[in-house]
Amino acid sequence: MNYQRQVLLFTLFFLVSLIAATVLFHFYPSLAGSTLRPVNIVSEIVKDSASNGKKSVVTKNGKIVKGNIIVKDYLTEKSLINSSGDKFALQHFLKKLAALKKDKSRKVRIGYFGDSFIEGDLITQDLRKQLQDTLGGDGVGFVPIRSITEGFRQTIIQHSSGDWEEVSFKSDNHASAQLFLSGHKFFPGNNSSVSFRASNQPHLDHFVHAQVLYGKASNGNNTTGSISINSQSYTLHANDVFNVDEINLGNCQAVNMSASPSGIPIYGLSFETPVGIMVDNFSFRGISGVELDNFSEDYLRAMQAKRPYDLLVFQYGPNLLFKGELVEFKWYQKKMLPILQKLKKAFPQTSILLVSTADKGYKYAGAWRTQKGVEPLVDVQYDMANNAGLDFFNLYNAMGGENSMVKWATESPTLANKDYTHVNFRGAKKIADIIYNAIMKEFDDYQKHGD
Repeated sequence: MNYQRQVLLFTLFFLVSLIAATVLFHFYPSLAGSTLRPVNIVSEIVKDSASNGKKSVVTKNGKIVKGNIIVKDYLTEKSLINSSGDKFALQHFLKKLAALKKDKSRKVRIGYFGDSFIEGDLITQDLRKQLQDTLGGDGVGFVPIRSITEGFRQTIIQHSSGDWEEVSFKSDNHASAQLFLSGHKFFPGNNSSVSFRASNQPHLDHFVHAQVLYGKASNGNNTTGSISINSQSYTLHANDVFNVDEINLGNCQAVNMSASPSGIPIYGLSFETPVGIMVDNFSFRGISGVELDNFSEDYLRAMQAKRPYDLLVFQYGPNLLFKGELVEFKWYQKKMLPILQKLKKAFPQTSILLVSTADKGYKYAGAWRTQKGVEPLVDVQYDMANNAGLDFFNLYNAMGGENSMVKWATESPTLANKDYTHVNFRGAKKIADIIYNAIMKEFDDYQKHGD
């Protein structure tokens, strides 16, 4: 009897000690050593405000259960992460893809936003080609009137005259200017022109159809202007905050446009076909995404009504990693989350995907390795996507995680530049392949198990 009592007391003491240690490590994880993640022992009873009071299981590795929807672990998953609350990630977009696959007379449009990481149509050029190969469509999509990538971009050959007046995110008066999604608008001078030549690539070797995109006239009563495209005159009617004119180009390899001064801001042209997949590249060097606050919800709705998007992709990161020791990004979340929430509200029937920062290298003690802030930034970006109800893709993890950019920049053939920040054309294609495969995997699941 005494022996059994001693065993019982020892067992109780062991259980109490184990519980006490678990609680202690939960609140003071550093006591367990720096290599261990904090343990959330109350995850089974945490309530998620985004799930309308339904029980959610939240763990420190980012895995969430909302009702009957299991959200994948964003730290390890290499596919799309569903944070929108739908059964599938990008569910609206997948529904449109299914309709396009069944009925080839439809059009599906993607807007891909980013910084210099996607400059010159990097990533988007390969993603566009794969989607058009699979589901149809031709054309490079939106091209601004002027671009710093005119001598670099390979998907269209462009040359613009120097007398266009440009207003952009970087202009002093941009806060009061109604810019386009590209972050630019242009006013023609006395002899303003721009020329485009088709690229010798599949889907891009001819022009069939163009959209001229422009804003509201800035000079009050005069709301009309004139342009000439391939010697044909057209009148712009700038009555609304956002305007689209459809131009039938027949089948040509070159487009020349001139414009007269009118006070009408011209955004650019979009080269596309009436059906199939269209992908617009909205790159802007040096930004972090907070510049998107320039767009009012009313303006976004006006654009969506005339030129609807079925998927919006936002990929930012390198410009936030401007110091090697920077690891705190709550300030960014405070600024960016309301913008993402506004976008979600302005595009209620559009799928929105937040792509994390890619890996970025930094030189510590003479050796290049992943910058300390990369993983904390990925954490914050996932939190923003989850809180705004957007879907998420962990590009850092999909690239290979820690030190992947260093590997990409040093292996043969190289996939990244020696700035250990930007990928080259080969690396951009690899990332496009990764994103395309992630989308098509979700699409396959949707076709098998969707409603």
